[in-house]
Parts: sequence; C-alpha cells; structure tokens
Amino acid sequence: MKKLINRNFALYSLGRLVSLLGSGIQNVAIPLYILRTTGSGMAMGIFAFVELLPQLFLMPVGGVLGDNYNRKRIMVLSDVLSGIIAVMLFLTMREGNIALPLLFGCQILLSSVMAVFDTTTAAMLPELVGEDELLKGNSIIGSIDSMTNIAGPVIGAALFGIFGLKVIFIINGVSFLLSAASETLISYKPEKITHENLTVAKSVRDIKEGFDFLKKSKGIVSLIMYVSVANFFGIASLAVILPYIFVEGIGFTDNQFGILQASIMVGIFTGNMILSIIAHKCSKDKIVILGLSAEALIFFVMGIFFYPRVFETLGGPGLRLMGLFIFFLVLFGISNAFLRTSIFTNIQLMIPNGLRARVLAAYSFSMQVISPIGVFAAGVALDMVEYYQLFMFCTIMITLATAVFFLRAPRESFDPGTLRVEENA
Repeated sequence: MKKLINRNFALYSLGRLVSLLGSGIQNVAIPLYILRTTGSGMAMGIFAFVELLPQLFLMPVGGVLGDNYNRKRIMVLSDVLSGIIAVMLFLTMREGNIALPLLFGCQILLSSVMAVFDTTTAAMLPELVGEDELLKGNSIIGSIDSMTNIAGPVIGAALFGIFGLKVIFIINGVSFLLSAASETLISYKPEKITHENLTVAKSVRDIKEGFDFLKKSKGIVSLIMYVSVANFFGIASLAVILPYIFVEGIGFTDNQFGILQASIMVGIFTGNMILSIIAHKCSKDKIVILGLSAEALIFFVMGIFFYPRVFETLGGPGLRLMGLFIFFLVLFGISNAFLRTSIFTNIQLMIPNGLRARVLAAYSFSMQVISPIGVFAAGVALDMVEYYQLFMFCTIMITLATAVFFLRAPRESFDPGTLRVEENA
C-alpha cells in the first residue's frame, strides 16, 4: 500500500502550492489593473469571460490528453508554458502599461493551459497516494487550494499597490517555473499509454467515452444530479444573493463584507485540515452524510437571520451580527469541505485509471455549465422578489435535493468500496 506522506505526494503538493499562489496573486492584480486603467465594468466582464470560457470548454480536451499521454509530462509542460506566458507579459510591459488585447489574449492561453493542468493533475493523484489514502490526500490538496485562495488575493493586492502589475507577472512566471522544476522530480510510471495517433476523430470518440461512462455509473449519476442542483442554487446564493444581502440588505461596510467572504475560505481550509485527520477514523459514507446534512441545515438557519425583523432585533450591521454570520460561514465552509472533498474522492475511486482524466473532465464540465445559469437567474430574480425570500427559496431547493439524494442514491455514491464488494460477490 502506498503511504500518503511520500516524496511524490510532497513534490506534487509543493508544485501545486507554488503555482496556485502565483496564479492567485496575478488573478487579483489583473482586474485591479483593468479597473484602474479603464474604469469600465464591461472590460472587467470581458476579462472574466475570456478567463472562464476556455477552462470550461477545454476540460474535455484536457481529459483526452491526460488519458493518452504521460500525465507527469503534461503537468510539467503546463507549468512551463504558463511560466513562459507570464514572463512574456513581464517583458512586453512598457512604463507599467500593457495593451488590453494582448493581456486578454495571454489570459486565454493561460486559462487554456490551466484547464489541461487541472484535469491531468486530478487524474494523476490516485496513482501517487493509493486508494486508502486518497481522501486524506484530497483533503490536504483542498487545504492548499483554500490557503492560496486566502493568501493570493491579499498578497496580490498589496504587491500591486506597491510595485504595480509588472512585478506581479515576473513573480507568477517564476512561481510556475519553480513548480515545474519540483514536478520533474516526481517518480511516476504511467500504468499504460496507448501510442495510437491522437486524431480529431479519436479525440471526439474519447470525449464521448468519458460522458458515456458517466451515464452508465449509477453512483456518479446520482452525485451529478445532486451537485447540479446544489451548484445551481448554492453558487447563485454565494456569488450573487449573499453579497447583495450583506451589502444592500443588512448594510455591512466593504471591509466587513471582505471579512465575511474570507470566512468561507477559512472554513474550507479548516474543514479540509480536520478531514485529513479524521479520514481514517470515519467511514466515507458518514463523512458524506455529515457534509450533506450540515450544509443544508446551516443554510436554513442562516436564512432565518436574513429577514429584516430578525437582524434588526440583533442591532443591525454591528459586531454582534457580524460575529454571528462569521460563525455560520466558517461552519458552512467546514461542511462544504467535508462534502466536496469526499464526493470528489468517491468519484475518483469509481473511475478506472485509463478513463479517469476524461470522466473527471466530463464531470467538471457538467458541473460548471450549470453554475453561470444559476448566477444569471439569481441576478434576474433579485429584481423581482425580496432577497431574503429568494435565499430561503434556494435553501429549500438544496434541502429537497439533499433529501432526494439520501432516499434515492445507491450505496456507492456514499462509499465506492461497496461497489467493489458487490462486483466481487
């Protein structure tokens, strides 16, 4: 059995930490630069669009590459290419300025490379740590991700204010190249690589195989149906409704709102750290059930405090109410980490290694397609109904989805080990 804390996992984690921290620094600095340069909300929207769209539609391509070529080489090459792009941006800046079309074009390239990187690395992790250690490994990786999500924006905003965008580019470029250097030291032997030419027809066929596997796996289908509903209503609540409630509804200041937003990431970091400790002490199904139940319950209780009569009784946007919401949001982050990490681990375990990159890409694509629709619908609905009623409606829908999942999902959705036991019986 492979041990979790080994040289390969340490190098994998270090590479991810360095590259994600550099990306987090750059991802907050570029929007600040665009805003200061243009003052245009449309320019910000275009940047967000060109950042997200390539990641969404190139995920299936990344899955095909990850199942047909050496995953370690793809991982290293992705970081090298990202580093070169960031260094090129550094070299093209003149007197602290850069042409926006060039910036947007390079961002499309970076997002495209990251789509391949994310899919490949997710498929590679089970080969490095072994099945028994996968949940713990994913929880540690989740802690790294949330830590960089907290530290990256803070460091990026500070560095941008002091040095400007040019220094940010060289920092990100160096971070990617250092990440690639650490990843080259990973000892990795792929189980099997087909040397068939990767034509367009084969790529399309491989992508189709990934989606076909999803449809045939009852456990994964149940997880997708639940996560789709949770993403539609949950991300709409977190990305659109919650900011509106805190700023426009309750009246928190910008600084207070920033602290409240950070509380979720603190909770996710804490939840993944806890999960890495208890992974061997609790069964997978208990962790999934705990995450599902706690997330729905916290949303419901928090929704009660969004009603004006309730939060006004507590004194409005003061320290008491803010402390209460910080408590709720940290708990939500912990439960979300339990749920998201355990579900992703279960899906990894249900997929054969030769299909893993393609199926994970198909799963991620299916999940992310639904999110923008939910965000758009929430924005429209906020102009039609009261914010507290809309949040409670989303909460009720998530609770119903949770109840249906409990009643209808097969056992392997909670613990993939039961699927292998049944197949061997």
